[in-house]
Amino acid sequence: ATNGGISVRRSRAVNVRDRMGLRRSLRCSAEGQVSAGRRAFGVSAGTAMALAFGRMEAKAAKRRDSVNRPDLLPKGSKTALIDVTGMLSKSQETRILTMIADLEDTTGLKLRVLCQTYPETPGLAIKDYWDVDDDTVVLVADPELTGNLLNFNVGENIDLKVPRNYWGRVSGKFGAKTFWQKEGADSAVINAVASIDSCVRQVDLGVKGACAPGTIKPTDSAEDSRFSMLLR
Repeated sequence: ATNGGISVRRSRAVNVRDRMGLRRSLRCSAEGQVSAGRRAFGVSAGTAMALAFGRMEAKAAKRRDSVNRPDLLPKGSKTALIDVTGMLSKSQETRILTMIADLEDTTGLKLRVLCQTYPETPGLAIKDYWDVDDDTVVLVADPELTGNLLNFNVGENIDLKVPRNYWGRVSGKFGAKTFWQKEGADSAVINAVASIDSCVRQVDLGVKGACAPGTIKPTDSAEDSRFSMLLR
């Protein structure tokens, strides 16, 4: 009876270890999936660049052919903002470019903005044009592509600094049709840029709670003169 009891206890112990091993296996598998999709933000996932150029398929978008049109790149000196559609006014472009340059000088983050309406886009040509690397965030604004105006491609180094769900929150806040159809696509882009500027600067300074959900707010209030001027 004793041997039988020991046998039963051993059997139970093995079963417990097997179940624990299975749970660990499932957990590791799930963590691997999260890691693989770590840069998935908003509708476009972390592949916003590829999606914006028609190389990927999203739930909200039909499969589209890839685009590579260097002829649509700006002539002359390189610029961090390309507006193929006239989404922004010249004064807005100037002020956004000033903010982008200052952010890069201060934090090292290279923010690049592409306003397009597929298939009128330079597409894959921007990768070499902007030298997209691990310190680059590309914001693609396209009102037709996925139903959400804003999509992001985030470099690995930025992904390690900024909370991974931040980009999806920005996209969900300012890229949603309910926002940009009411406030304007230009306002959505400006608010996104302003939010990124604030978030990354706080992260760089080590501010606790930087980029938290409550920090993503429209910047066109009267008290926020630095960013509200962008809307004029």
